[in-house]
Amino acid sequence: MGAGILLIPILGAKPADPSPTPPPVPAVAPAFTPPPVAYPPVTPATTLTATSITDLRHLKTVTGSPRLPVPNPWFPLDLYQGTITRQQFEVKLHTLYDPFGVFPAYLDVNDSRVVIYPSPKDRNVPQFTLEFASPGQPQAPMRWFRTPAEFRAETHPLDKPLNGLRIAIDPGHIGGPWAQMEERSTRYRGSAPVQEGDLNLITGRLLKQELTNMGASVFVVRDSTEPVTPYRPEDMLPEARELLLEHSAKSTSLRALPTDKLNLLFGHRVMDLAEFLFYRCSEIKERGNRIRNHFVPDITVTLYIDATPGSGRGHITSGNANIFFVGGSYTRTEMADPEMQRRCVYKMVEGGSDIEAEVASDIANVFTQRTGLGPVKYGDSATTRAVIPGNSYVVARNLAANREYDGPVVCTEPYFMNNKEVYQRLLAGDYEGQKTFDGKPYSSIFREYADCVAQGLVKAYSGPTVIAGAGTNNGADVHTK
Repeated sequence: MGAGILLIPILGAKPADPSPTPPPVPAVAPAFTPPPVAYPPVTPATTLTATSITDLRHLKTVTGSPRLPVPNPWFPLDLYQGTITRQQFEVKLHTLYDPFGVFPAYLDVNDSRVVIYPSPKDRNVPQFTLEFASPGQPQAPMRWFRTPAEFRAETHPLDKPLNGLRIAIDPGHIGGPWAQMEERSTRYRGSAPVQEGDLNLITGRLLKQELTNMGASVFVVRDSTEPVTPYRPEDMLPEARELLLEHSAKSTSLRALPTDKLNLLFGHRVMDLAEFLFYRCSEIKERGNRIRNHFVPDITVTLYIDATPGSGRGHITSGNANIFFVGGSYTRTEMADPEMQRRCVYKMVEGGSDIEAEVASDIANVFTQRTGLGPVKYGDSATTRAVIPGNSYVVARNLAANREYDGPVVCTEPYFMNNKEVYQRLLAGDYEGQKTFDGKPYSSIFREYADCVAQGLVKAYSGPTVIAGAGTNNGADVHTK
């Protein structure tokens, strides 16, 4: 027989129906296709009502739906795919963010994308790939802050020039019982100490009131001399020990030692580093999280007071000057750090650098008009870069707040705390009217500070000519130092 099958009748079986009806074929359910997710678009209305950056992460942009949270911290930058051209990326990188030329060794760049690798030698698995926009055709990124021009285009009541502007205020440092640890408590010539964290807090409260009176929506990052971070220096001890081990030439043998012996070996360096990680790293990161989770600012202003290098030794100076910082100018060491690289790229694609320069310049102009002080002459230095031709008051620097806070950030740092007259004004506290110091009448330095920032914001976001002393904080006349 061939390869066919021999069918043998089974005894007693019912004869086969010559034309059997085929059994019904069960219906095959179609493959399940989930409905498309209807992400609402980003509009001015949605950004105005959002209370945090997280609220906006699900909003749809022209770049597509954002990714779900993933372990790779770079992936939130997927929102910015196709939003910057190669030329824009390279100009920002080389002139503002990486003027010392460290980052290119980590990059593979062509006209369509930039690939970011973990190290100059490790080219196996990239950390992230950012697709460029076609030349002249960058897509608008998901931006939750308004530019000054966009805000000026809106209609605002004459008596509320900042109506609806969202402003975050960060009074720098901590103060109170933490001021000594921060090295921000100084006593000159046996007088009472001044603690910068406390002074910035006074200015922040006055500034909030003035901005609120102008119609702004204001979020103050802290309103006490208690840290924002839930951690304390002792929580940082394991990380401090690990950092010291990593930078030790004998790290392999030292790791075999018990913790108590390591503490004895490293001595005070462990606690010093733990304290630094607490107030400089953990505190600043948590402040950034507080803004990110509770407020969506158009602009963040950080408040500090400058001093000369001899300030910590109780040195009084006759000099005085103002300086204002925007983000950028990552140093050679900083740009080699993966976390710094990620924040750098985020800041580049976020699109706030032009806003920072514009707002900082307007605030600086008001301070100059009000105080008559010149700039701290940083210029292009080992840590800074000039950002506005002919303007020495505004420089880029990789300060923690400028880097860690989302959106445009301007760091104000006027006055020299250890200037003789400034120190007297700081010791006098806040007051109404004027007091005389060395034969000259002055208003409260805190009100002067707050009013200059407020009027600078009005100048940037509203546009009218600013008159020195026109705010609500009892302005003083201009004094040329």
